[in-house]
Amino acid sequence: MAGLVELLNEKGTKFSEVTAYLDTLTGAQRVEQVMALGKTEQVRMWELAQGSKTLELTYLVPAHAKPLEFFPFEGKNSLPMFKRFRKVFYRDSKGGMCGYNDNPKFVQLTIGHGYFVVQMNPAAPAEIQIDYTRVPTQMPEGWPKIRSNDVFPTMFVYGGTKDHLRWVSKDVVIGRAFKGGVEPMPNWFVLCRP
Repeated sequence: MAGLVELLNEKGTKFSEVTAYLDTLTGAQRVEQVMALGKTEQVRMWELAQGSKTLELTYLVPAHAKPLEFFPFEGKNSLPMFKRFRKVFYRDSKGGMCGYNDNPKFVQLTIGHGYFVVQMNPAAPAEIQIDYTRVPTQMPEGWPKIRSNDVFPTMFVYGGTKDHLRWVSKDVVIGRAFKGGVEPMPNWFVLCRP
């Protein structure tokens, strides 16, 4: 049986086939295959997910979660370097959804943590928007200090950026970065619940 990379590189693949395939894998298999996706496959997944089912905020953080209880997703982006990361989501004490990027130490020390606020995408109601132009006011104990994404050098990575997420399967979403939330950037990423 072909893997996820091969499936996404086949011309006639339908979105429903990608979803069904992902949902048959074990958690470890799913993470392994999703983390093997390169830029070409991420772009294809993004395109196939256009018009997919609505991605609810409770997909990232369950409704029963306690304030500041966090939920990590393994991530891989389409950038030339520092491809692996985790996006970690939580709700604050007022019910607002937030998170940050858990990157390798070098990236954290040089670029920062990229805190963000999460909301439904006003331009595409079936998608979720990760808004780096706003930062949370609370974070789980022991986490890195919250900083604005408009300061040097963080601004070169997260400043003015809003990521859009589309539903792919019960544990996988595909994302794309947008400058100001409207201008598409040539950066995609995939997230997989471990």
